[in-house]
Amino acid sequence: MFPTLFELPIPVLGPITIHTYGVLLVFSFLIAILVARRLAQREEIDGDVIVDMGVYIILAALVGAKILLLVVDWEVYSRQFRALVIEGGGAVGQALGFLGSTSAYIGALAQMGMSLLQAGGVFYGGFAAAILATFWYTRRYQLVVWKVADISAPAVAIGHGIGRLGCFAAGCCYGIATDLPWGVTFTDTYSGSLVGVPLNIPLHPTQLYEATTNLLLGGFLIWMLRRKQYDGQIFWSYVLAYATARFFHEFLRADPRGFLFGGALSTSQFIAIVGVTIALGMLARLKGKHEPMDPAESTS
Repeated sequence: MFPTLFELPIPVLGPITIHTYGVLLVFSFLIAILVARRLAQREEIDGDVIVDMGVYIILAALVGAKILLLVVDWEVYSRQFRALVIEGGGAVGQALGFLGSTSAYIGALAQMGMSLLQAGGVFYGGFAAAILATFWYTRRYQLVVWKVADISAPAVAIGHGIGRLGCFAAGCCYGIATDLPWGVTFTDTYSGSLVGVPLNIPLHPTQLYEATTNLLLGGFLIWMLRRKQYDGQIFWSYVLAYATARFFHEFLRADPRGFLFGGALSTSQFIAIVGVTIALGMLARLKGKHEPMDPAESTS
């Protein structure tokens, strides 16, 4: 829709394009940290500690999202790498024949790297890395991991919802063609070349479906937080709800994102099934550990 906001003219370096996706991604991180900080204060947890933890989580999430993107789209990136390193027509082959073509190798390598950086990443990869970062941080600073996870879940959902608006602006994560009245038509040629979204065809606005789902889920989890019965309930309820919604959203997605079992399931659908299974098991386990207080004891 609107992949670029504006360009900044920089002397010597030339103009720098400010992408809508990048701005909304940064905004989503800031909002998520502020929401988590506010919820932490309500739960009598030091908000500054949560902000500090949020920085580590964001860095881990960015790396994790790119790693899973590389795994899911391995054929694309490995093909680029083979052309670069192995094939005689690649830049390395040219460099072996003529030292002056080293610049071609560097340029091709930089182009491959930029194509990976420009791609948004896979949410589940970032989410898994964020969980690992959370466990590491809570153990290091002796925090109650599930209590921290509970206040983080609504923040992640809200931040993710805002981030999906960035996907809509960029045109990535696009849906299948549709005749429904709310179908969205992308016309920007830059979006077409950058993320491969089909142009001039009404598509399901899957980015907006995800944004709405996440924002509503975030609000519900905040409401649920005051009513939780045990630590971990909010976090695993989030995993259960999001994974379920994502499984069905995937049927409406048309962007290349990796498939398993001969195309029967997308990578995200398989991860969603695993997520739902683990979430149900953890909710049952944590609820079993929680022993409600005897009413007689509470009045004594």
